[in-house]
Amino acid sequence: MTGLGFFRLEARRLLLSIIAGSISGLITADILIGVAAASSILLISWGWQLSRMYRWFANPDELPPIGNAGVRGVLRDVYVLRSRSLQGSQSASRAQPYAKESLASMREAALIVNVRLELVWCNDAAEYLLGIQFSEEEGRLLSEVIPGKSLKKYMRQANFQKPLRIKPGPDPEFCLQFEFSRFGVHDSLVFVKDVTAQDKLERMRSDFVGNVSHELRTPLTVIKGYIETLQSVVSEKEMTLQASLASMDTQAARMENLIADLLWLSRIESVEGERKEDLINISELLSTLVAELSLAWPERKLELKLDSPQSVLGDEAELLSAFSNLIVNALKYSDKHSITIKWIDTAVGPALLVEDKGLGIDAKHIPRLTERFYRVDKSRSQERSGTGLGLAIVKHVAVSHDAKLFVDSQLGKGSCFRLVFPASRTELAPESPGGIDDYG
Repeated sequence: MTGLGFFRLEARRLLLSIIAGSISGLITADILIGVAAASSILLISWGWQLSRMYRWFANPDELPPIGNAGVRGVLRDVYVLRSRSLQGSQSASRAQPYAKESLASMREAALIVNVRLELVWCNDAAEYLLGIQFSEEEGRLLSEVIPGKSLKKYMRQANFQKPLRIKPGPDPEFCLQFEFSRFGVHDSLVFVKDVTAQDKLERMRSDFVGNVSHELRTPLTVIKGYIETLQSVVSEKEMTLQASLASMDTQAARMENLIADLLWLSRIESVEGERKEDLINISELLSTLVAELSLAWPERKLELKLDSPQSVLGDEAELLSAFSNLIVNALKYSDKHSITIKWIDTAVGPALLVEDKGLGIDAKHIPRLTERFYRVDKSRSQERSGTGLGLAIVKHVAVSHDAKLFVDSQLGKGSCFRLVFPASRTELAPESPGGIDDYG
């Protein structure tokens, strides 16, 4: 029964009681006494029905009491809802053992922890991988079963959007990855993977790139020195030789930029998991950066809009490199159009927007823009001395600062790169420049 139907029914009963009391009052020559008597009878009836309802609430397994039409409708609705709830809980209770049986047969290690992050179940694969016995570890905190500062901090923060990698044992190569997901109402399902080979391969790749880049710096410096020497001694009349030396100098500078970006990217990756807590005044950082780039690109117009007073907790050098790469990228690929840089507030936190009116990017290329050495147009990138690492650096800086990079672009209309920071990483700057500044 709906609330409106119940109200109408009881209002009708009340009205009938008043009419009956009035008629009784006319008969007895005292209307007030008649109405009071009829109302008293109605109140006693309501009180009796309520007392029966409360007795049923105390013993809900019994059938609901049969009362008048209004109360009977309410009790029927309550009984139906309770029956559905019981059926749902019974279905959930029946489904949970079935799920555990399925997980028990998996080759992948799986654990279940309760809302207090205590171990309540694990399969044989988890016992083998973690070297534990469930009968001995049941009820203990997962951070005690698998000791380690990283896991304890990860569970305390309760931010399970990204998996966690730890090295729990004495073997420095042994690496485990933990992924948390919801299981049932209050429990969490934890999948544990042995990612030793993958972790080793990633470290080998990073070390290789870093070492090779470092070793190339010395011979490249020598080559550039000889090129500059030859350019100074060769006569201007020898046009062919001068052109060859100029081309060599351009390519050497391009390789130097590539090595610098590789070394910087390797450095960012090596400290990606570290917490960065320096308070960076973004408005001041952007003002200085845009002023410097305006001197380097005097023919271009840079419009800076600082509408947010927020500062960011992070690493200044990394943020500077990310912002610089986004703006320089827009300068390189938007020809003679103006560039707009905005620092604004959004619903989730402050954001840097870099907008251009260049050629734009086809939608099929956008998912791969942050890959190393990926170029939308290779010939155009080479003309503009791009290394193909700028957006990869931006992506890694974003990850290390819990930020998100979004790209909106249309062919022929330009692009907008948005770097959005979470509110948890921001603080109000004590003093920030505001308004709009034009450079160029």
